[in-house]
Amino acid sequence: MFKLKPFMLFSFNIALVVASWAAYILPQGDEYLFLFAIPIVYALLPFVFSVRQAVAVTAMNFIFLVFYGTLGALNPLDIAVFMSLFILVALASYVSVWLYGMFLELYKREAGGTQRKYNSLVSELEAIDRRGKKIETELTRISRLYEITKKLAPALTFDDLLDLLFDFLEENFSLRAAHLMVCPGTECVRCISKYDEKEAGPADHDSGMDCEKIMAYCTQHDMNSFFVTREESTELFEKANIASNTFMIFPISVGGEVSSVLAVEGAQRGMYGRFRILIPQIALEFRKVQLYEKVQELSIMDGLTEVYLRRHLMERLEEEIDRAERLNLTFSIGMVDVDHFKDCNDRYGHLVGDAVLNKIAGRLKKAVREVDMIARYGGEEFCLVLPETTKELAVSVGERIRRSVGEETIKAFDEELKITVSAGIATYPEDGTKIETLLEKADTALYKAKRRGRNKVCTI
Repeated sequence: MFKLKPFMLFSFNIALVVASWAAYILPQGDEYLFLFAIPIVYALLPFVFSVRQAVAVTAMNFIFLVFYGTLGALNPLDIAVFMSLFILVALASYVSVWLYGMFLELYKREAGGTQRKYNSLVSELEAIDRRGKKIETELTRISRLYEITKKLAPALTFDDLLDLLFDFLEENFSLRAAHLMVCPGTECVRCISKYDEKEAGPADHDSGMDCEKIMAYCTQHDMNSFFVTREESTELFEKANIASNTFMIFPISVGGEVSSVLAVEGAQRGMYGRFRILIPQIALEFRKVQLYEKVQELSIMDGLTEVYLRRHLMERLEEEIDRAERLNLTFSIGMVDVDHFKDCNDRYGHLVGDAVLNKIAGRLKKAVREVDMIARYGGEEFCLVLPETTKELAVSVGERIRRSVGEETIKAFDEELKITVSAGIATYPEDGTKIETLLEKADTALYKAKRRGRNKVCTI
């Protein structure tokens, strides 16, 4: 922030004096115009100069006015008027500053008293709130021990179930951290951790437990649950980077096979038995979610090509348009059609045709990113959704797909076929902002590729 310095204000005063003298010696100059600007300096005196400095500036200006008087430019009355004006402006400015300081001090005194009363009331309310929350937390912990089934029942996805489970453990048990290791078989493919912020520090989050070493240890011990302290197994704690002094493991079996392992750090030995009671119920919930997600997957996947169905494609396009509108993004869709597929069916039969579609779908998956989506639009036609992809990039993706399908022979049963595909590209918002418009434009581009001899990628 700019701050006025004494030398700046003094320089401004000198500049006005010099300008007045210049106007005096020039023909038709008006020295009075600059003399009447000097009160601006006096209005700012209290903010910049000390009293001694203000007196010095006033004396300097008085000497200059007397000098003007000796030249005949001012008479004694003029000098008296100017000096009175300077002094009155300075006094008014000093009085204004004094009044402002007095009112500010009074305001602070009153506001401080009110703030202290407010803080006292807030402290009392916070103390009451803390006591109430403590009692409520104790009651909740007791009741939730009997309501774990009801709490986990609404979860229909794996992530929702994990969130509810971790919240339950943190609220009802004193622990440092809980880890869920997803392990179909004996290999840990995913490790999700949650820490009690009151017990664990930032270092625990940064270092973390070594899930792979824990899984290896569990495999050596036949995937049995156990409770162990640091004194009982120092080697395990050091190798697996376990921060607490106690550690317990509970394998969770789904369908007769261990699908995940729950590990808890910092729990008391007396909690081990209570956990063992809960684990069978948790396993049932895991099984329910596993079956639900499998049903959901089957309901949106095409059984032949193992890509998404048209119904799910429309839902995804709605989400992509909404996201593009909110974030001002672009995306592209591509319609891919197998060339002369009817001739293939007529000549080799539908079994070979189905095998060809399956092979082509596999090549499509390899040619796109994980964030891209492939759906079977109908018959031998596929639709691609390419998030955050311009038309130029979408065309290059289409060319990559065209080459991956057309350059290699497709083996279907005892037949070896040379199959090509044609593709049409449409881009949001360049080609449209509605689902129907984009699909229509992509379809039009596809037919354009067909008319040009097939085995091509076209845009509108």
